[in-house]
Amino acid sequence: MLIDFISMIAIGFAIGGSLLLVNHMTGRRVPKWTMPAAVGVAMLGFTIWNEYSWANRYAALYPETAVVTFRNSQSQVWRPWTYLAPVTTRMAMLDRGPEAELPADPGPDYRLARIHLLERWKPSYALTVVFDCAGGRRADAGVEGATAEDLTGANWLEIDRNDAAFMAACGGGVNG
Repeated sequence: MLIDFISMIAIGFAIGGSLLLVNHMTGRRVPKWTMPAAVGVAMLGFTIWNEYSWANRYAALYPETAVVTFRNSQSQVWRPWTYLAPVTTRMAMLDRGPEAELPADPGPDYRLARIHLLERWKPSYALTVVFDCAGGRRADAGVEGATAEDLTGANWLEIDRNDAAFMAACGGGVNG
């Protein structure tokens, strides 16, 4: 959050400095109200752009094998523009690629995946999840190195077969 604040201030100084240069080059013909108005619009514009683009910028840092499976969008009173277009506040990404450094799948009907939970201005978390593609269920962390026999007593959660994470892990998922 501090870096966002510093960036916003830097944008304000850059626009203010540019307008000072333009004013000097035009023989001081730029109206006095132009500088604070331009600086304010630039700072507000940067803040809005930063809020709306963070999720896509974070997703771009992950390998191409990572799939966005969930986005939570919110509208907030202190950001009135979010009532027109809600801003993404958190998201989940599923990765089954080689960069996820997953052990071998425990059986033919099971798929291991690394799920990354990302939230604005909070630390990200990653956990390993096993999906039972045949049974339509999943079990959370603590399954690394497990065999199919070890998973019979796991704490399974029933999930919808149309769930984006289930589809991405078991096939048929799309990046959303």
